[in-house]
Amino acid sequence: MIETTSVRLATLGLVLPPPIAPLGSYRTVSIIGNEAHVSGLGPFENGVPVPGIVGEEMSIERAQHCARLTMLMILACLHERCGLDRIRRCARLTVYVRAAASFTQHPKVANGASDVLLDLFGADLLPARSAIGVHTLPMGIPVEIDSVFELHG
Repeated sequence: MIETTSVRLATLGLVLPPPIAPLGSYRTVSIIGNEAHVSGLGPFENGVPVPGIVGEEMSIERAQHCARLTMLMILACLHERCGLDRIRRCARLTVYVRAAASFTQHPKVANGASDVLLDLFGADLLPARSAIGVHTLPMGIPVEIDSVFELHG
């Protein structure tokens, strides 16, 4: 029996938050062929966006947690749009980190999201990834991630 994404998620004890609705004129998830393109999303705890500047108001560990929360939100939006079990893997991640000017550990922050994917899909199916430092993000969030997922037929 092949283990599905929803079974792996449950086995890992990961709980998805309620999916966020678009905050403007866009779709949260747009499906094109066998790809799901997910708009830039950020971290929410108890339905509230998590604010902060990494390296100034927030530690790397807290920022990694925010990246993890963001990946769970991405998965929740995918689940709502197409179902978790259609997800084969994540093909691409772009992680934007709102950080202090002297901060240089953006890839470490991005690992918070990538590690969720590592646990779900394994090392052979990790995505290509960029981690980029930015001055500001919507709602003062410390991390925003946009992504592309490959879907099963």
